[in-house]
Amino acid sequence: MHPFVLVAEDETILADSISIYLERHAFGTVVARSGEEAVRLAEEASPDVAVVDIRLPRMDGLEVLRRVREISASIEVIMITAYASVASAVEAMKLGAFDYLTKPLDLDELQLVINKALAHIRMRQELSYLKARDKTGERLSEILGESSPIRSLREQIQRIGALDSSDGGAPPTVLILGETGSGKGMVARAIHYLSPRSMGPFIEINCAAIPTALLETELFGYEKGAYTDARTAKPGLFETAEDGTLFLDEIGYMDPSLQVKLLNAVEERSLRRLGALRAKTINARIITATNRDLETAIAEGSFRSDLYYRIKVLTVQVPPLRTRGTDIILLARHFLDRVSRQYGRPPKELAADAEVVLLNYRWPGNVRELAHVMERAVLLHGGGIVKAEDLGIGGKPSVPVVVGSGGRVQVDFSSGGITLDEVERQLMLAALDTSRWNQTRAANLLGISKETLRYRIEKYRLRPLP
Repeated sequence: MHPFVLVAEDETILADSISIYLERHAFGTVVARSGEEAVRLAEEASPDVAVVDIRLPRMDGLEVLRRVREISASIEVIMITAYASVASAVEAMKLGAFDYLTKPLDLDELQLVINKALAHIRMRQELSYLKARDKTGERLSEILGESSPIRSLREQIQRIGALDSSDGGAPPTVLILGETGSGKGMVARAIHYLSPRSMGPFIEINCAAIPTALLETELFGYEKGAYTDARTAKPGLFETAEDGTLFLDEIGYMDPSLQVKLLNAVEERSLRRLGALRAKTINARIITATNRDLETAIAEGSFRSDLYYRIKVLTVQVPPLRTRGTDIILLARHFLDRVSRQYGRPPKELAADAEVVLLNYRWPGNVRELAHVMERAVLLHGGGIVKAEDLGIGGKPSVPVVVGSGGRVQVDFSSGGITLDEVERQLMLAALDTSRWNQTRAANLLGISKETLRYRIEKYRLRPLP
């Protein structure tokens, strides 16, 4: 997106010369002929840089500088004047001016100073972004686990993160699929931080949590007067994510009327704010995520097939927690340590019976649910050991594999599928529960040797429910 400059100059020939020169060098410009108009345009147009003559009608340049800095501290202001003096220069710098140039104005020098101001803005944004990123601590190493699905996921994230367009455009779109609470947002952030765009912003919005009309203005922005309450212009999230990543979470629940506009923005890499006459180019990586079956949504008519194929250039499937085996224990201990430190509680350990319950539970809420279970265990139960009864998730687990009469096996795929390892694990559990954990009988039910059964019990860390 081209940098945008406000030129506040009452000399018509000079103002037009500056505007024409800057536009020839890939800047967008808007011209104000008075101090009052400059303040109004600074509020409406949200320029990156303002070039302000110190002598303007109806409001002098120093007052314009003061007012612009109040509107937005991110706008850099360059003062120009034919009446240079030490006092005015010092006053301008005290008020926050980036630099001070004298007439007759050298336009090449002005462009150089503007570029320096833009570089300063980028450096300030990057510093702010890095501080925020350090607080979140989102790294690939934060995706904990040693199971095969998680190792494969980390490898896929690294490959996708390294991709970017060779021509300076945006990289391919990414669609992240997975159940609620499985960590889709963490995967999106990891892709961003591992990418060449990691110094740019990461902007996230939940499409299911915002009404359609508000979501449209959030994504695309609007101009002043676009609707009744639009008293100032507002950039959308596509613009805010420039040179970074825009993460559209739960895109499967976006209203079809807005899907058309989103498709056009992704296809054309441009957008038009509500009420705007001109389109703006965008250069943000687009990552989307949903827990919804989009192919079913397409068949039902609630999701556009053309948008689906456009956003799924690259697809990442986040595994549900129940398929990750002993990662459940690793994550449970991680959350116990984190919550204990957060609330200043003594460290806690998991009892053996608690591990059995954690491994056998279905985890419909995935990693998010596990984190909440561990937080509740730390806050509501004293002592250094977390027992099965402290978890609040006891009882016979809900399993996707049901063994009926005559040994008939039925697999429930309604919650998003199941791995073959999980099918085998659940069959082992069903046979052991049926035989009341008589291993000889369970082996006979499964048609395997007792040694093979014992190997599977150790492989999946199967234990009887307490």
